[in-house]
Amino acid sequence: MGLFLLQMSDDSKMILTAGRATRTDTGEVGFERIDARGNRSHFCTIAGGQIKAANARKTDDNGAERWEPQPSTGRWWAY
Repeated sequence: MGLFLLQMSDDSKMILTAGRATRTDTGEVGFERIDARGNRSHFCTIAGGQIKAANARKTDDNGAERWEPQPSTGRWWAY
């Protein structure tokens, strides 16, 4: 499971736990759950205009955790 931090357009923040996050060409960010067999199911979509920034929680090689910024344009996915 991944941990995602969203900075919203109203300056609030949202933290979501999901198996994967994806950004579409139109700017929407969708979140999916992944079951034990690897099957994905979509559970949430947030319109691109509502999101200022998206970050995924990552662990460095030395074990330190950090928020990794995701691109604000174009397609991407993170888990």
